Amino acid sequence: MAPTSPEEIAAQHAEAVRLVREGMPCAPCQDLGEIPSSDLEEPTCHNDPDGEEKKERDPLLNPLCFTTRGSIDVAQIQNLVNEGYNIQYQKLDNDTNPHLASPTNYWDPINAAKRNVSITRPSHDAWGIQKIALIFCDDFLTKVFELPWWKDFEPCLQPVLNSILPPGGCLVRVLFASLPPGVTIPVHHDTGEWVKHTHRVHVPIVVKDPSKVLFRCGPSPESMQRIDCTPGHIFEINNQAKHTVSNCGSDNRVHLIVDYIRGKGPSRIVLEPGEELIQTRRSIDRLKDMNARPTPSYVIIGAQKAGTTSLYDYINQHPWVLKARRRETHCLDWRWNDQLKSPSMQLKYCQKFFYTEALKTRPSCLTGDSTPSYLLDSRRVIPRLKTVFDWTLQFFVIIRDPVKRALSHYAMVTSPEGTAAQLKTRGSEWRSKSFREVVFEELQQMQECGLIPYWNIEAGEVDHNIFDAFSGSEEEDSAWNLYLRRHVPLNTGSYGLLTRGLYALQLRPWFRAFHRDQFLVLRLESMKMNGVNATMKRVWKHLNLPNYYVHDEAPKNTREYEPMEPEIETYLQKFFDPHNRQLASILEEDVSEWNNPWPYT
Repeated sequence: MAPTSPEEIAAQHAEAVRLVREGMPCAPCQDLGEIPSSDLEEPTCHNDPDGEEKKERDPLLNPLCFTTRGSIDVAQIQNLVNEGYNIQYQKLDNDTNPHLASPTNYWDPINAAKRNVSITRPSHDAWGIQKIALIFCDDFLTKVFELPWWKDFEPCLQPVLNSILPPGGCLVRVLFASLPPGVTIPVHHDTGEWVKHTHRVHVPIVVKDPSKVLFRCGPSPESMQRIDCTPGHIFEINNQAKHTVSNCGSDNRVHLIVDYIRGKGPSRIVLEPGEELIQTRRSIDRLKDMNARPTPSYVIIGAQKAGTTSLYDYINQHPWVLKARRRETHCLDWRWNDQLKSPSMQLKYCQKFFYTEALKTRPSCLTGDSTPSYLLDSRRVIPRLKTVFDWTLQFFVIIRDPVKRALSHYAMVTSPEGTAAQLKTRGSEWRSKSFREVVFEELQQMQECGLIPYWNIEAGEVDHNIFDAFSGSEEEDSAWNLYLRRHVPLNTGSYGLLTRGLYALQLRPWFRAFHRDQFLVLRLESMKMNGVNATMKRVWKHLNLPNYYVHDEAPKNTREYEPMEPEIETYLQKFFDPHNRQLASILEEDVSEWNNPWPYT
């Protein structure tokens, strides 16, 4: 959801002033119980691609947008928050003489930084909304922090908690917000993974004139209703519904805001007075525990033309992932610097391709590389990688039908479209050759290296007895290494039309060099069939990241090209079929999709 412009916020505030002047009535205070979890799963009203509001959800689903949860006497709470609630501290801090913080003023940022812990809420801070933070969580509910002042407020907040918190429930955010006069929080619904799991409760605490505070909530902007903001009225709102609040009076408005989840949440991290936190928009970390993830944390090693660009894009949609300076670093193959003799110098060189310094202050965040040429070029890459990145990396390999992959590879490197740098990188070796000519040229190279003794090139037939005896043997390893030395160059992309599709052969040296658990092998066709987000759940788990819904699922770096001739397609299917059937045994996964991943008829 795009930020609301200052002009639009001003227009919404003017509308709120008009509604207050006309005496817009409040909706009845009805105790409808806790808002059902099913009503919190998605926004009640979506935006279309042009930014206009779509129609609200099916009215038959009848999402509950707000409900009364009780009422309490807030006098004791008022005594704690009255001092300094209506001061604009940003203006004081701009004075040449800094103000002196009162030790009993919980609103004062100087006091909070010294005796509590400073928390940033970027949008609210920009609107001048003051806060007293007591319990706070990150956007993925992986950490819940208890701030020092929670102990001061907990006794007087107990009546509220007794009224709203279910047995076994977990508080994830508790704070006070002071909204200055003349300020409108524009129409919005909340975002972040935490929203669909939490229940949001408001309690007006200091509201001098409730008739001048306009708090509205509803399924869509047009159907929002006004909620009574009399002090002590406990009400829950659906954070997925559209809501807005305007202070049209002359005094600050103070609300208690409580977020909780049903069931057990993360164990609370108790913070010390004056402790510093490192915050991004979606993450929070303690400075004292800061231990940045290694750079890089993951590498997509292949296969080329099998969905690596899409996978890299989907990973980088996660708020805790930072893109590399370039998608394909190639720092371990053709950008490798032979002049650097020590591992530390080589590491420093390779990390220049990432935002390494920025990541040092973002311990929850990570970055990675996607260089699909690495899978085939294991002879060069593996020793370099083990020397330079001497930590436990996570690897991704995404593969597809090798016959279709080969045609896509050929179409890419022979395409006249692209920048001068792209055309140079692709090479010119295949541009004057047909697909068939490239196929048989590579088969001849493989035969000369002793790599395909089981394959009759002329007849297009495989001898399964020879294949079974040769596969995984020392002779095959020697032939494979010979092929890599002779036919995997660094100055062109026009190579490996067929060998890039021999997935079992390519994976074997990687699995020997690294622990099998470091690899997640994906099938492009499964991603298409099961959906991007079903696949990404496995990706997030492999990266030890909280689950995140990928919104842009469109495939990346695709192109149209002529279909393959049926005769050569059948020929290649016969060639690849026994190799494809090896995947189940080498992957050691009891998953049916690998037994015969691309069944050819």
